[in-house]
Amino acid sequence: MTPGRIVPPPEPEQPLGVLLVDDHRESLAALQAVLEPLGERLVSAESGEQALRALLREDIAVILLDVRMAGMDGLETARIIRGRPRTRHIPIIFLTAQASEVEEIALAYASGGVDYVIKPFEPEILRAKVSVFVELSRERAERVRQSQARAEAEALARTVRTLQILSDTALAHLEMDGLAAELLERASTLFAADAAALLLRDEASPGLILQAHRGAALPVPAGGRVPLGPVGLGALAVERRSALLRGAEIWPPPPDAPAPPPVGQPVITSLLVVPLVAADELLGLLLVGACARDRFDSSDLELLTLAADRMAIAIDHVQRFAHGRQLVQMLQRSLLPERLPHHPRLELAARYLPSGLAPQIGGDWYDALELDSERTAVMIGDVVGHGVRAATTMSELRNALRAFAVEGHGPADALHHLDRLVLATLGPGMIATVLFLVIDAGAETLTVARAGHPPPALRGVDGRVRFLETDTTLPLGIDDRARPSESTFPIQSGETLLLFTDGLVERRGESITDGFDRLSAAFASAPVAVEEICDHVLAQTVAQRNSHDDVALLAVRLLAAVSGPLTMNLPARAASVPLARHRLRAWLAAEVPEIDRMTAGDLEVAWSEACTNVVRHAYGPRDATFEASASRLGDEITLRVRDSGSWRPPRGGHGGRGLALMRHLSDEVIVDRGEDGTTVTIKRLLGGPAEEAEATA
Repeated sequence: MTPGRIVPPPEPEQPLGVLLVDDHRESLAALQAVLEPLGERLVSAESGEQALRALLREDIAVILLDVRMAGMDGLETARIIRGRPRTRHIPIIFLTAQASEVEEIALAYASGGVDYVIKPFEPEILRAKVSVFVELSRERAERVRQSQARAEAEALARTVRTLQILSDTALAHLEMDGLAAELLERASTLFAADAAALLLRDEASPGLILQAHRGAALPVPAGGRVPLGPVGLGALAVERRSALLRGAEIWPPPPDAPAPPPVGQPVITSLLVVPLVAADELLGLLLVGACARDRFDSSDLELLTLAADRMAIAIDHVQRFAHGRQLVQMLQRSLLPERLPHHPRLELAARYLPSGLAPQIGGDWYDALELDSERTAVMIGDVVGHGVRAATTMSELRNALRAFAVEGHGPADALHHLDRLVLATLGPGMIATVLFLVIDAGAETLTVARAGHPPPALRGVDGRVRFLETDTTLPLGIDDRARPSESTFPIQSGETLLLFTDGLVERRGESITDGFDRLSAAFASAPVAVEEICDHVLAQTVAQRNSHDDVALLAVRLLAAVSGPLTMNLPARAASVPLARHRLRAWLAAEVPEIDRMTAGDLEVAWSEACTNVVRHAYGPRDATFEASASRLGDEITLRVRDSGSWRPPRGGHGGRGLALMRHLSDEVIVDRGEDGTTVTIKRLLGGPAEEAEATA
């Protein structure tokens, strides 16, 4: 720089024109409100004719065009725009207020559209799309100013088209697998390539791992792992350098790179390698290869490098989104109950599914607790909104409702007290819906109260589903004069209850009735086991959805009262041990009513030890099941636990005392080990030696 010379600051970027075309002024006003934050020049037109006149006098970067307009519609307007040399390059985003037929969508793209958006649209997504095309227009304008020949202009057109297509792909995905597959497919098509691969940084160890691949073989080692180092792809990654490789540069002698494919298979002889860098961090490498040695040149490398910048931003966004969603799910589940109660006559299972878009913690929750030997309280709720406030409010409501239930308040009174608490502590404007019910297994009834929450669904033993409607009530935090009412319904053995939040039945642009019908059909066709019911209902109602709402659901099945011998087949997991103990307790109460509490406790402990030994020693780290049974013959109680595994010896200095404890608490313990598994038999005589010893002690 010459001493004393003052360098003027760079000129600020001038706003570019964005043409908004819609024959409804309200829609134009809405579009202007959404796009004003971009700071660009917004040009409005209320018809196709006005839009064409505006294009004669205005420089436009992107056009948002309504499909269905009176007079000249959007498709005809787009065809005229594409027919004019001055405007044919301008990207057109079609807008429509109605779900369209496939033929109309195909006509829109055939007319030159780059996107097709159905109202109501998401403001952030639309702004992002327009911003991308405005930025691309600036880049295009700058390149046009620098172009000196027709060849450069043609290369520029290809660049803009490539960046537009790849940018659209980046905006359309929030999952890495979908994004990677789509980017490779688009890159292969745009560069007429025979192979493409995406290598990303491996968080577990230094190096790159193959995320996705399509087409012919590329010089990636077996296992898909590329170490960072001084040679080959690892060196290009470390140096963050783009390269056009040919022939032996791609396939050097081992060990520097894998050997080329066998004779007769396609061999890549021209390879583009570009680094993916975002926020000054290396994310990975993009490889695009061709079998023809002269397929690529330096302009292809420059174009792919420019495209890789946009790809890297998209990949970084997806990775951050996935990490954020993982943290959110961990936090959400930490606020939900770790386990559900084990009642001898109830099977319970629950699921929580976060929203499909924003990685924010939601306010959906569920809970269940035993009130006494017969009654179990079950509750579910939804706090409006997302974020930390919704999560903390959800936790406060859940704990408060548990307290009211433990104090002995019925469902209606508990919700009334909860509403008063909300209005007193959180104030009006904090809106939440809650469903609270108490299942009395002995009386086979359930008592329900709702505060603005969807009614629960009950599936009968015949498979029919009905919703347990109660009097209409307001959500919490609306009116301090509102008081929930409660209703009591019968529930038979074998019937299943399903509680859920509104995210399970609500879809944008669809009647809520359709959502309830879809849920009813899914629930009716679901299996019997409550765990499988939850998975089936979610798969049939909310699979592959993009929703801003979370979903929580809880299934409860009433089991028949135990009569005669008790037989169970349980998964070999830790959660099966308390379940088996509760079932045995209910069986003893029903089949051995004269048993004293100490003897029953001894049998429960011995039974739990036998089940625990199976879980810990019989199978190892694999899914398996075991059989557990209890029977009575006169005054003798017999418990059996049978597995089909192969027992491992106790590890470390702990364990190995279970068998001694079982023998101490019973009259006889028989362990039968065979090639097909182990059976442990525990016998206890009512009034026998074990009881006499305890009485003497």
